[in-house]
Amino acid sequence: MFVKYWMKNDPITVSPDTLVIDAKKIMTNNKIRRLPVMKGGKLVGIVTLSNLREAQPSQATSLSIHELNYLLAKMTVGEIMSRDVVTCPPDMTMEKAALLGTKHGVGALPVVDHGKLVGIITESDIYRAFLRMIGATRKASVRITLDNFSQNQDELIKVIQMLDAQDEELVSLALIDDVPIEGRRELVLRVKGENTEKLLQQLKDSDYVVSNVSRIE
Repeated sequence: MFVKYWMKNDPITVSPDTLVIDAKKIMTNNKIRRLPVMKGGKLVGIVTLSNLREAQPSQATSLSIHELNYLLAKMTVGEIMSRDVVTCPPDMTMEKAALLGTKHGVGALPVVDHGKLVGIITESDIYRAFLRMIGATRKASVRITLDNFSQNQDELIKVIQMLDAQDEELVSLALIDDVPIEGRRELVLRVKGENTEKLLQQLKDSDYVVSNVSRIE
């Protein structure tokens, strides 16, 4: 899964000269929290809803309400935007994009292709991709968690053979290490759920630890 398949194409942008009050209106009207800042076709910054909130004056200021309103009315995006923008290319994998955003503590990455802004990928987009990856958006499915699963790959093959034996359709499969403690592994299966009871019984009879079963209707 690549960023280009999940990003928002042609994101709404502003210039450094855009007034802060106008940027706030754009975010409100479009229900977004970030605006890439462009100048001469080049990405020069990003302004977030947090930036706009931080631009509000402190209550400790000695300026009058009239003076405050005047200053706020004149304030531009270029005065408050973040200039060190973390970006990613459209062919980056979603996993790497998530790691990059986490590393830098940002909730969105403008997507730049050969110097041109082509999109933006946000936390919400990554959540959507993750849910699709694990099959959580698949209706009428059953999630089965096998706790303390073996590191031996042959055990994984055995579980898949059980699925085939029960004619159970596999929706997604994930091996999760160090959960809930370091050195421990979980196997999370999501199946269509047509022969779940027989499958669960076979797993238990084979001494697999079925720690959780949940169904999505």
